Amino acid sequence: MKLKRFEALSLQEALQAVKAELGPEAVIVSSRRIQKGGGLFGLLSQSIIEVTAAVDRSSQAEVEPARVDRSFQSLLAKRFVPDAPAPPPVQAKADHSFSEALQVANALDPMTQHLHEMRQEIQRLREEQQDPERVLGPLRQELEGLRIVVGQVLGSQMDKRVEGLPGDLMDVYQSLVSQGVNPQTAHHLVRAVVETLGTAGVGNREAMKSLLWERMEEAVAVSGPAVSKHYGQKVMMLVGPTGVGKTTTIAKLAGLARQQDEHRRTVLITLDTYRVAAVEQLRVFAKILKIPLEVAVSHKDFMECMGRHQHADLLLIDTAGRSPKDQAGYDELFAITRGQVHVETHLVLAAPMAELVQMDTIRRYQSVPIHKLIITKLDEVSMGGGLYNVLSQTGLPVSYLSAGQRVPEDLEVATRTRLVELAWGQSPGQVLQEPVPLTGVAH
Repeated sequence: MKLKRFEALSLQEALQAVKAELGPEAVIVSSRRIQKGGGLFGLLSQSIIEVTAAVDRSSQAEVEPARVDRSFQSLLAKRFVPDAPAPPPVQAKADHSFSEALQVANALDPMTQHLHEMRQEIQRLREEQQDPERVLGPLRQELEGLRIVVGQVLGSQMDKRVEGLPGDLMDVYQSLVSQGVNPQTAHHLVRAVVETLGTAGVGNREAMKSLLWERMEEAVAVSGPAVSKHYGQKVMMLVGPTGVGKTTTIAKLAGLARQQDEHRRTVLITLDTYRVAAVEQLRVFAKILKIPLEVAVSHKDFMECMGRHQHADLLLIDTAGRSPKDQAGYDELFAITRGQVHVETHLVLAAPMAELVQMDTIRRYQSVPIHKLIITKLDEVSMGGGLYNVLSQTGLPVSYLSAGQRVPEDLEVATRTRLVELAWGQSPGQVLQEPVPLTGVAH
């Protein structure tokens, strides 16, 4: 008995290959449709037919070609067209050969199914070994949840520890916690003020506010403007989950570059070919700004785009959102950053995202790696304490803040002052009412 697997673009092609190699007495054991290939960006995979066939070499007999053809067609009708009328009878010799082959195929069916299940189990175990996050991810989330619960318990205990604070500092502590700032962080800040100013100095409201503000600013980082006419060539890639505003932010950055210098050679490159709307949105902006837009559907396309625009001053790369389990997608982004040209990666986070989700997103994209953060949708939040926790814990610098859809008006350079204002609970409208000049230096 000989078993062999055949692959083809259609069932007809697969059957022709079976007949050509194994002969007309071959028996189709199984057939299924699979995805094969993929390549970088996962856009080159194709659907093919996989057919497993068997033939008993020991019992093969000489059969006239015409009779063989009729027998082969008869078997195909039985295996693939169960509702079709029964084929006309053929020579007993061929019938006997097919009968034996069918008996073998029926005997092999349970074994084939068992082998298939074993392969699936082996593949599952292999994937878990290659990607420990599939096992550790849920555990890490559970631990993070416990951390938050413990923080809340400690916060209630700290409320008792700060009961003896002067009234003004007590108000400060309660205000920070009410805005979502971690109770431990809030307690550390107010205690630092007491230790620095002393009990007597705490009565000086201006000194207390100034010192507290200074300590809070020291805990967060900013990078200054990423787009500036004073820089040479720059390649920026925006990454992040779906729906955080990457495409709109790319358009704002392109508009900012045009606003700074209309002669700057700016190029838009989008890798987000999964969403037609994203491509069309960038196409409209590119037409308005009179700058080229490149659409890359593969890594080869991307490298060719980079080659065509190697003399551009600013290349802005838009990417598709990645699901938590899409490790191949993160590997593709990592491959882009490993090229000959330095690619500055900005992770885009939406301000309304929960603190736990923001932390998990940063962890997942760290392998790309992340150089800077862009915070969007500030006009959709009223409390910035959770964002302050994330920024102070990770230490990642923020490049830009965005609050609105206007291009490029609703984009400003991030400053420590702005981030602390958010933590204090000022509304986004107040925070961004008097924006720092886009070409300015971060404070």
